[in-house]
Amino acid sequence: MTLAIETAVRGVAEVLRDRVAPTLDDGYAIEAVRLSAMMLTMMANAADDAVVLRVAENGQLRALFGEAAGIVDDATLSARLEEAARSSDPGLRISELDRETDRLRRLLVALQIQLEAQADEQATILGQRIWRMLRDIEASRAPRR
Repeated sequence: MTLAIETAVRGVAEVLRDRVAPTLDDGYAIEAVRLSAMMLTMMANAADDAVVLRVAENGQLRALFGEAAGIVDDATLSARLEEAARSSDPGLRISELDRETDRLRRLLVALQIQLEAQADEQATILGQRIWRMLRDIEASRAPRR
């Protein structure tokens, strides 16, 4: 069996919660240990979810850029959007995915600025879709216990 980081962190959380906390007499210490265990569990879940969330977000951004390339009036931005839509993640390390997400998010800001400047119906509709997509992405990143 391979010991994964999230499995090890969950194990530490379980020991704190189930073995250490019940042996303590100090109410403050008990709550501190329980809180630490809960935080470790949340960290383990975040580690487990990290790659799938980033890959999904990058995929959503690329799909949006593919659509947006035909809507924006700015030819240079349209070409950048098309290039980003055809791009792929450079690897599966969290640091690599975070750099790629940052690159795509900066392009998203440029797209939003352009859509606001255009102020036509297609631009308005796409702008609203972007805000819904961002809301959904952030909701997917909410910690789970």
